[in-house]
Amino acid sequence: MNLSKSRINLKSKEIGDGRKSLYLDYYKDGKRIRESLRLYLLPEINRNAATENKAVMREAEEIRRRRIEELTAGESGIEIDAAAMPDIPLAKVIKDYHDLILNGGDKSTANNIMGMYRAVVAYRGDDVMLSAVDAGYCDGLVDFLRDEYHSVHGKLKMTTARAYIYLFSGALNMAVESGLIVRNPLFFVKIHDRITRERPEKQYLTFDEIKLLMETQCPVISRPQVKQAYLFSIFTGLTAFDIVNLRWKDLKTPPGGKLSVRCQSRNIFIPLSSNALRWLPETSNHRGLIFKGLPKDTETNNILKLWQKKSGIEKRLNFTLARNTFAFLILSTGADVATFCSFLGIASKHAKGYLAMIDRKPAPMDEKLKALQLD
Repeated sequence: MNLSKSRINLKSKEIGDGRKSLYLDYYKDGKRIRESLRLYLLPEINRNAATENKAVMREAEEIRRRRIEELTAGESGIEIDAAAMPDIPLAKVIKDYHDLILNGGDKSTANNIMGMYRAVVAYRGDDVMLSAVDAGYCDGLVDFLRDEYHSVHGKLKMTTARAYIYLFSGALNMAVESGLIVRNPLFFVKIHDRITRERPEKQYLTFDEIKLLMETQCPVISRPQVKQAYLFSIFTGLTAFDIVNLRWKDLKTPPGGKLSVRCQSRNIFIPLSSNALRWLPETSNHRGLIFKGLPKDTETNNILKLWQKKSGIEKRLNFTLARNTFAFLILSTGADVATFCSFLGIASKHAKGYLAMIDRKPAPMDEKLKALQLD
C-alpha cells in the first residue's frame, strides 16, 4: 500500500514573539493526531534567522518523512528479502548523496555532508558496508556525535550533531529510494531527547554597564536620538519596531495610575520609571514621533557600535540586548513571574530563558539598582 505524503501535513502556528511552532497533522487508526515537533521558526528579520529557519525546515521535513515511513511500514505488511539486495560501502552512499546535493547547487549543505562523512568515518572507519548499518549502528552514532566526536574545531556542538544525524538520514533515505535498503534504520532510533537543540544564554547589560552607557557621550553628536532611544528601550523593554514607531500619543496616564507607554507590538502599557522618563527628548511639541530623526537601521547600528567601543563595553549593542536588560532589571526587583510576564507582554511558558538570567531567590533591592531609579 502506498501512502500519499498528503496524509501527513507539516503545519505551523503562531506562539508569540513572532515565532511559529511546527507540528505534524495526520490521522492514525481513525484518530487525528497533532504532533508537536518542538521546532520553531524565527521572524526572518536578518540573514541568520533565515538560515536558521532553513535548517529547521529541513529537520522538520526529515521527521515527516520518517513518520510517512512508519505508517507505510505499519500498513503494508509486505516483507522484503533484504539479503537479495545489493551491498555497497556506506562511504559510497554518502559520497553519492554529497554529489547529488552539490549538483543541485546547494554547496553549503554539500560541505556539511562532507563534515558528516568525516564524523561517520571517525565512528567506525571507512570500510563499513551498507548492510551493517542497522539500528544498533545508528544508535551508537548518535551517542558518538553527542559525547565523543571532536572535529578540527573541537567538540561538536549539539546543533551540528543534530544536523549531521539528519544529513546521515538523508543519505539513507536516498539508499531506500535507490532500492539498496528496505527502510531507513534511523527510523528505529530515538533522537529528539538525546541531542537537544542548544539555547544560547540571553545576554544583558549589568548595572555597571548601564551606568557606563549613561555616562558615555554618544560619539555622533548630531544623532542624540540614538542614545535616547536605546536607553529608553533599556528602561521600558520596547523593541526596535516599537521605538521607531513610538508617538507622543502612545504615552498615557490611566486613572489612578502613573504615566505609561503603549507597546504597539504587544498591545500592552508599561509604566515609566523616572529613568525611562529621563531619556525622552525635551520638546514643547508633543506630536508625531517621539524619536523623530532616528536614522535607518544600518546607521543606527553603526552608531551603537561606535558608542559601545567608546564606553569600553564588550557586548554588542542592539535592541534585543536592550530588551533583555529590561527583563534583567525587572527580575532584579524581585518581581514574581506573573508580574514579569505582564511587563514584557509574554506568556509564562516563554519566560524560562529570561528567568535563567538571575538567581530567583527573593532579595531586597540593592544599592546599584536603587541608583538606577527603577521605580
